[in-house]
Amino acid sequence: MQSLIPFLRPASEQSSSTLQNVADFVSEYKFLTNWMSIDYQGWTLPATHEPHDWCGLWKTIGCINADKHEQLGKGRLVYIKQFRRSCYRAKCKSCYTNWIARQANVSTRRIEAYFEKSKQRPIHLILAVPENQRELPVKLLRQRMSHILKLGNIKGGSVIFHPFRFSKAQHRWYSSPHFHLVGFGKSSDIKNAFGRYGWYVKEAGERDSVFQTFCYLLSHCGIQKGYQAVTWFGSLSYSKLHIEKEPRITKCPLCNGEFEEIYYEDLFHPIIPPDKHYEGLVDEIGWYRVMTFEYEEPTFEYASTRDLDELLKGLAN
Repeated sequence: MQSLIPFLRPASEQSSSTLQNVADFVSEYKFLTNWMSIDYQGWTLPATHEPHDWCGLWKTIGCINADKHEQLGKGRLVYIKQFRRSCYRAKCKSCYTNWIARQANVSTRRIEAYFEKSKQRPIHLILAVPENQRELPVKLLRQRMSHILKLGNIKGGSVIFHPFRFSKAQHRWYSSPHFHLVGFGKSSDIKNAFGRYGWYVKEAGERDSVFQTFCYLLSHCGIQKGYQAVTWFGSLSYSKLHIEKEPRITKCPLCNGEFEEIYYEDLFHPIIPPDKHYEGLVDEIGWYRVMTFEYEEPTFEYASTRDLDELLKGLAN
């Protein structure tokens, strides 16, 4: 299949560039191929479902309690957090890149944590299912894949299922199940797994950017409801390797106050563009709370049947 190499930039560049290139790749292949219709045992490709009404809308929250911030010696500043709303669903046409970014970030942190512990460099394996086994249930294919990894003495890692490959000649995706592994093992041991069950095992080599590798693998992986796109096993399983979650700023870091939805009085803020992510401190001038109003259901007093009869008689007269 055609790889993402033409669409990817050097790993030294920001992750946003990688994600933009992935988005360009998906957009082109969705338009020119059978991306939207290909199916394998219920597995599909990412970005095939319509977004929610609110997906992609920009929202600004923050703490504009400048008086309290000044009392704490922080100056008359307000804390702003501007972001694009996302459902983080792999199947969403609008939010799939957010899903890829989140999954790639979490996966990279697990790989890096084990690297710091073991001092081994991660490897990338491809385990391809032979044509005469492609109609077998994915559950059985996973069992065979797990056996092959044990024979190859793979210590642990992540597995991502790819149901499809791309045909350059026909310019179409076709069913060709295979698994990608990013994990830890030795080339000398991996050779013991070559040819087992007739599978083709290929070592794709070490990667300079683990994050970029995961973005590439997730851009066209298999998606099915009820199944995780990235699974972990061995020494990197959730039961054996515990990673602290990255702290999320959910309250004001200056005064610990609750964030509120806010807006800027003019059309554009001089520092914060209306359609760009931003998080940090800015001057207090021009920021206001978004006022919300409680809606109360109207109540009615119903007349008795006798009252209605008398009313109707009066109208008749």
